[in-house]
Formats: sequence, C-alpha cells, structure tokens
Amino acid sequence: MEKYDTIKFNKNDIIIKAGEQPSEYFYILMSGKTISYYEFHKEYKHESKKGSILGLISAIIKEPYFSTIEAVEDSELLKIKIDSIINIKDENLLTKIYNYLYFILETWLSKYYTILAVNKVDLYNKDDIVTMANIYKKNGYIDASYKLCSKYVELFPEDNDVVKIKNFMKDMENIKYTKEIDHIENNTYKFPKGYCIYTEIYSSDHIYIIKSGKVGIYSIVNSKQIIRNIYTEGYIINGYNPTLEYKPLLTTAIVLEDSIIDIINKEQLIEMIYNDKSLRINFIKMISIKVNNAVLKLKAIKKDELNIKFIIIIYSMLKMHTLYHKDAIKLTLLYSIKDIKNMLNIDIDNKKVRAALKNVKYIELDNDYNIRVTNIENYCKEYKNYII
Repeated sequence: MEKYDTIKFNKNDIIIKAGEQPSEYFYILMSGKTISYYEFHKEYKHESKKGSILGLISAIIKEPYFSTIEAVEDSELLKIKIDSIINIKDENLLTKIYNYLYFILETWLSKYYTILAVNKVDLYNKDDIVTMANIYKKNGYIDASYKLCSKYVELFPEDNDVVKIKNFMKDMENIKYTKEIDHIENNTYKFPKGYCIYTEIYSSDHIYIIKSGKVGIYSIVNSKQIIRNIYTEGYIINGYNPTLEYKPLLTTAIVLEDSIIDIINKEQLIEMIYNDKSLRINFIKMISIKVNNAVLKLKAIKKDELNIKFIIIIYSMLKMHTLYHKDAIKLTLLYSIKDIKNMLNIDIDNKKVRAALKNVKYIELDNDYNIRVTNIENYCKEYKNYII
C-alpha cells in the first residue's frame, strides 16, 4: 500500500466540524474511538472504531461536512489525500470503501424514512400487495403493478390473500405490459419505457449501469408512491437487498424512457472499480452524492418553512444532476411538484407551493407546475448556506 501520513488526536479533540468546507483528505481510524454528532438529527450519534473511514463523503464531493466528529479517546488516524484514491492498488481497501459507502447510504435513507413514515409500522411491514399494486396501477406503472402481484403469488402460494391477488391480476390481463428487454451484446440490454426491472417484493441481486435513458426508484410509504431518485446516464443502481431491515429500503425500479443498461454483479463492479481509475473516482463520487441527497432530504423534511424545504430539495437534485452534466446551465427538474410533496410528506395546494417559491432566485414554475432552474451554478452559490 502507498505510504500515508499518520496524525494523532487527543481525547475530546474535534477531528471534523459540521458546516465547514472539507479538506482534501479523508481518514481511516487506526486506533482509538470517535463519535459523530449531527446537529440536524440530534437523536442520532455514531461511534467509530478501528478501521472506520471518516470524512470521505464530503471531501470527495466538496460539500460541507454534515457531522462533527470528536475523539472520545486518544486516537490515531491515517490521513489520505482524496486525489490518491485513483492510485489505490489494495482491492481489500476498495471493497471496504464500497461497503462503507453503501452502509452509510442505507443508514441515512433509513433515518429519512423513519421521519417520513406517518405510521411507524410501515418501517417494518409493507402495505398489503393489492394496495401497493393498485397505487402503481393508478399512477400508470402497469408492469410494476403486475410483477408485484406475480412475484408475491410465486413466493407465498399458500398465503390467505393469494385469491384476492390473483383476481386483481386477472382484472389487469387486458392492460398487462407485454414488452420485453432486448439483448444487445455481452451484458448490455435495451429496456423499453414502462418496464419494471425489480420490485419491493424481491430484489434482483444485480448491479445496473445506465448507459442512456432514465430509471426511477420508488417505494410505497404512507400509502403513496414515494420516489427516491430518478437516475440518468452514468448512474449505477444497486439491485441487491439492503443490509438494514427497514422495509422502505426495498424499492421498485421502473424504466421511465427507453434505456440502454449494462447488467453485472457486485463482484464484477468491484473488479471494474479496481481496474478502471476513472470509474473508481466516479463511483465513489456517485454514492457520496446519493448519501448527501439522503441527508438533505432529512434536513428538508425537518424544516418548518415551506420555501426552505423546497430550496434544500432542489439543491440536492441539482447536485445529483450535475455529477454527470457538469456543463449544464439550466434544468427543468425531472421531479413533479407531487413527487416533491410526497418526498416531504406535505399535503398542500400547488398554489401555496407557487407562492413559497415566488421569491426564490433562479426558479420558475410554468403553468403545469414544472420547476425550472434558470441558472444552476448561481442557484447553488446563492443557497449553499441553507443546506448547512
């Protein structure tokens, strides 16, 4: 392994402070213990022990630290420059970074869903299948609706609800989605618009790399179809089961426009990250952006003022978009007002949303309530302090 500097912190020393701009380094805890505090989510504290990674997410995406990290005993840390990630030759370290990033992502998504869910039972139990399938059906996602039911019947043929589910499926026969994916070459496939890749009932155990097109990731929470994110060219979707046992972490993936997608497994992805330096950096940035997106959703949902809720959510969406579209000047959001209201669990008239956004700079709403950002760079500069 490449040689790195070792730095020491005494008990009660602050290693990282929330709200500050990140340094060019991240750290691996070699000895001692640290604890992370979150001003926006005070009920949560996270203790790190030997081998833990600290400060990577904010450092690589150059967004303010969202936690304060304090040494709870004398500690020794390995200090690694972000730029040196490209030269890491230790596959075990890359696997460690991979697992760390997905664990942190699941952790913050679970915190977000815990706040979002009105009925906390939803965190551990899904709605009944017909209710879920009917929500997708009403929203026009027929393939997702049918596959939810079909997979449930396959997995639980003796369940008491099977007859009801089969009747629901029978009623859908005339409108059942019939398009299939086309194999292009090797691991590359063409997915038609409307195709459901996997559902909340059964994960796929695959990784999906979007070469072109658009895929939405959803889950049913509060008896509503909640969109986690819409992913476009360059993004990687993890179809594996989550580690944490929060039901909203199980998702449904739906193709929103004709898309070209590579299908691989986790081991192939780690090998690609090891062999392709450019992909390595992009992958770590991408998962870090997803973590930041989950944190900002949590911050937004906890704010009282409607305009600030929207300012933060829009900021997070712009950061997601500009990861692979760095030269983008303006953008009409892929998310509807309804999508955002569901994300924040707010039930208000769209006219109130228009009023709340009236004085937000660089934002326009058309007659259909589509949100247009007229200058992405200026918006992010103007409202960066709102996300701290």
